[in-house]
Amino acid sequence: MKQFVSDAEWIDDTFENRFFTLLTRICRQLAQRAEQIKASGMLSPPQLWFLKRLYDAGAPQPISFFADSVFSNLSNASQMIDRLEAEGLVYRINNPRDRRSKLVELTDEGVQRMKQAYERHHLLAQELLEPLSEEERRAALATLERVLSLFENETDDADAGPCDF
Repeated sequence: MKQFVSDAEWIDDTFENRFFTLLTRICRQLAQRAEQIKASGMLSPPQLWFLKRLYDAGAPQPISFFADSVFSNLSNASQMIDRLEAEGLVYRINNPRDRRSKLVELTDEGVQRMKQAYERHHLLAQELLEPLSEEERRAALATLERVLSLFENETDDADAGPCDF
C-alpha cells in the first residue's frame, strides 16, 4: 500500500519495502558500531569472525577457507589476511601438500586479541539486545535464519553489498 505524504513523496508501506528498509537501517547501525569499535582499537566484526573461524579450525587454513559467508571471494579474503598480517595477528606459511599455495596461521598475539575482542563484542551484544524477551530472541533468530537460507538458495556467489563492514 502506498501512502501519500506530500505533493512529491510516496511511502511504499509493503512488507517487502519495510523489511528491506529495516535490514538496511540495521546494517547501517552495525557499520557505525563497527567503525566505533575500530576507532577504539578493538577488532572489527569481520576481523573477529576471521580470527575466530581460524582459531576454531584448530590448524592453518588455505585462503579459500575464508572465501564465503563474510568474505564473498578470494580477493576479499586475501585483503583481510593482508591487514591482519600487517597487525601481526596472522601469517602465511607454505602449504606442505601444495607448493603453489599458502596457509594462514594465527600468531600468539592473534589468539590473545581474538579472545579479548570476542569477550568485548559478546558483552556489547548482550547489552544491546538485553531488552528482548526470550521469545523475541528465538523468533528473531528463526526469522533471520530463514531469510538467510532463502538468500543463499537464490544466489551462489553474491558480493557482500550494503552490509559490507
